[in-house]
Amino acid sequence: MSTRKKSLLAVLSLILITTAALAALGAMQPAATAGADQQVALNLETIQDKVLQGGDGQVTAVLNLTAADRPLLKDPPDQPVDLVIVLDRSGSMQGRKLDDARSAVRRLLDRLKANDRLALVTYANTVQTDLPLLDMTSASRERTAAAVASVRAGGGTNLGAGLERGIQLLVQTPAEVRQRKVILISDGLANQGVTDPLLLGRMAAAAVENRFSITTVGVGLDFNEVLMTAIADRGAGHYYFLEDPQTFARVFEGELQSARRVAAADVALRLALEPGVRLIDAGGYPIAAKNNTAVIRPGDLLCGQQRAIYLTFQVPADEVREIVLGRARMLYHQKEDKVLSVVDAPRPLTVACVADPAAVAASIKKDRWADQVVRGEFSRLKEEVAADIRSGDRDGAQARIQAYEKRQNTLNAVVGSSKVAANLDAEVPALRQQIDEAFAGPPAAAAQKQKAAAKSLQYEGYRLRRDKKL
Repeated sequence: MSTRKKSLLAVLSLILITTAALAALGAMQPAATAGADQQVALNLETIQDKVLQGGDGQVTAVLNLTAADRPLLKDPPDQPVDLVIVLDRSGSMQGRKLDDARSAVRRLLDRLKANDRLALVTYANTVQTDLPLLDMTSASRERTAAAVASVRAGGGTNLGAGLERGIQLLVQTPAEVRQRKVILISDGLANQGVTDPLLLGRMAAAAVENRFSITTVGVGLDFNEVLMTAIADRGAGHYYFLEDPQTFARVFEGELQSARRVAAADVALRLALEPGVRLIDAGGYPIAAKNNTAVIRPGDLLCGQQRAIYLTFQVPADEVREIVLGRARMLYHQKEDKVLSVVDAPRPLTVACVADPAAVAASIKKDRWADQVVRGEFSRLKEEVAADIRSGDRDGAQARIQAYEKRQNTLNAVVGSSKVAANLDAEVPALRQQIDEAFAGPPAAAAQKQKAAAKSLQYEGYRLRRDKKL
């Protein structure tokens, strides 16, 4: 059988595994129920508890996840970590990018402990496993340093083959009691092997079913940031945009430290929705919907961490009545336990559909609404404007900002939030100026500025919307 056919079969196999696992998740019964001493808390509340009859029927809620701090011990044990670095060695990585990546891996070796494990996969036109998953003994560190030094750049970008190999290394290795990550690095467009973003996203989704995550790192200005974000979202990891490759080391060290501080791993948020209710946005995360249940995978929750994810529901607004949106449940694994844990939100979400616009306005929770606008809606605006810049649509980007200003000014005239007013007075004009600057100057220079602006805005939107303040 040819290599290409084997690769395609592997991809299809991963897709089937993911589909089956998602179906099973909908009917899964938790093996353990959260008790009073639970270290993780889940709370879900609406931004406003009334919607207007005959209106758009959209309701926004904030889902809060909180993990307790790690107990104060004299010498708290670190969680052992498995890291698989999947490094682009295509021709465009030649020079400083590859040099900085090598330096970052060598620096990472100094921070790994003997019970940590590291693997190295590199890809260009083809993929190779430079190092299998090795315990970080003194001999392994020397072997790893030598392997990193021998990596040479040249060829195209078979990102799919690199991703697939990195996934296979962890799928084929017992999870044990470890935190496990694939870190995928690329500075270019996927132009060899599997290039379909849908297939690559589905491939990444197989990671969460095998209890590890996928973080992506885009370097420079020529990679596909939408694809890299999608892979990170589907793989329940992080996405980083590095215009300056010198920050490689910071990324590796940040991923290592976060892996040691996981309080809740493999987090799945299940929202059991009432008939007629749909979840249409989950802070940018992909939504898997089946049998009136929506599932999102927001990644691990760290010790002492608080995260807020804004959810947008669509409800029927054709008649005056009380509407039950649904119930929220969080399933996860604790770091020291393979048993599935569960925690439920205290009560189901409800809203009232009313005929009085003043009652709707009065039901808005001012501070919550302000946070949702500045973090949720403004971040979404940045992502949408980034897409406009990427396609060269300057007028479309400015029109989108104008619509945002009009909508928020109208609402804030009623709510009166100083936080939203500051956003409209300072941040929105700055965004307008950023667009103007991106399209100014000679065509070649403007094209480079547009690449940089699109990646920067999309990254800012990603970090805030998914509450990943990296």
